[in-house]
Amino acid sequence: MQNFTENPYIIRCLYVNPGKEPEVQYLNGTEAQMEDMVHGKIASNGIDEGVCVIHNAFSDVLQMPENRTIFNETFYGPMIVVSFDAFGNIISLSDEDLEYFSGLLALPKAE
Repeated sequence: MQNFTENPYIIRCLYVNPGKEPEVQYLNGTEAQMEDMVHGKIASNGIDEGVCVIHNAFSDVLQMPENRTIFNETFYGPMIVVSFDAFGNIISLSDEDLEYFSGLLALPKAE
C-alpha cells in the first residue's frame, strides 16, 4: 500500500454514520467543521494507541441513533475516527489504521 503523504493542514479520517459504511473524508482540522459533521459539540474518546473517535458530546441526551460499538464502548450519532500525536493534536490516520478501522467498522454482510 502506498504511504499517505501527510499534510498538517489536511487530515485524513474515517467518517461513520449510523447504518452506513465508513467513508474516507478530509478535515481541515477546525472544531467548527467537526461539530458540523457530528451535529453538535464534540468530545473524543481514545480507542486504540494513537487513535480516537470524535463524536457528539451530547449524543445520549439528544437520543441519537446507535452507531457502532468499538472495544465495548458504544457510540451514537455520526463519528469521526482520527489519529493523534504525542501532544494531543489530531493527525491523519496511517494507511494501516485506515485499513484496520475500515474493516472493523464495516457493516455486517447480509447472508
